[in-house]
Amino acid sequence: MGPLFDLGNVLYLVAFSVRDMLWLRILTVAAQLCLMPYYCLRSEIMYKPICWGTLFILINVVQIVWLLLERRPVFLGEEELHLYRTVFRGLKPREFLKLLSIAEWKQAKLGEELLGQGKPVAELMLISNGRGTVEMDRRHVAELGSGQFVGEMGFLTEQPASARVAAGLPTTYLAWPAAKLRSLLSSTPGLHLKMQGVLGSDLVEKLRQNALANAHPSLMKTALREAGAE
Repeated sequence: MGPLFDLGNVLYLVAFSVRDMLWLRILTVAAQLCLMPYYCLRSEIMYKPICWGTLFILINVVQIVWLLLERRPVFLGEEELHLYRTVFRGLKPREFLKLLSIAEWKQAKLGEELLGQGKPVAELMLISNGRGTVEMDRRHVAELGSGQFVGEMGFLTEQPASARVAAGLPTTYLAWPAAKLRSLLSSTPGLHLKMQGVLGSDLVEKLRQNALANAHPSLMKTALREAGAE
């Protein structure tokens, strides 16, 4: 019993020195199993430590199974993988899967309205292939392409859309029902924070493109030259 008791305590020391949560739980279970003979084979069986140790082992075994399930390989389709690498690269694969679980792939014909000016934003959309034309008071103001969101301002502020967006080409896009997405994000604070970062980056890029498009021609030429476009 003595060597097992010592081994159990050594395993506890090792467990608390590792950073990986899976290995920490595996080692603590192993340590507890090493201690169980010490509690069971004494002249006076130690029932309380046995009961607490058994409960401790069961809880950790459940957590080990859960961690192993979370670490299973994630398989994404070609379009989903492209969006993950270009738009959602700051998320873990399983966090991206959570987002996909409530999203729906949709197709829009040329000229079909994706978002109506002054109307509630019922869906947050992300263009995968195609183009969106942005109009404000029937005046063309911008173009949206692959990897850009539609309706993100209305989603974030919960206010009606400030502009109209229509498909400038036959367009494939992902659509998240706003209510479902808000519910998911409110229940997962870590994902909520990362999603805010994704949408914030999209807004910053749109502002940059708008500023560049409205710049003086000479400034535009300089910017293009610096970007290697000329």
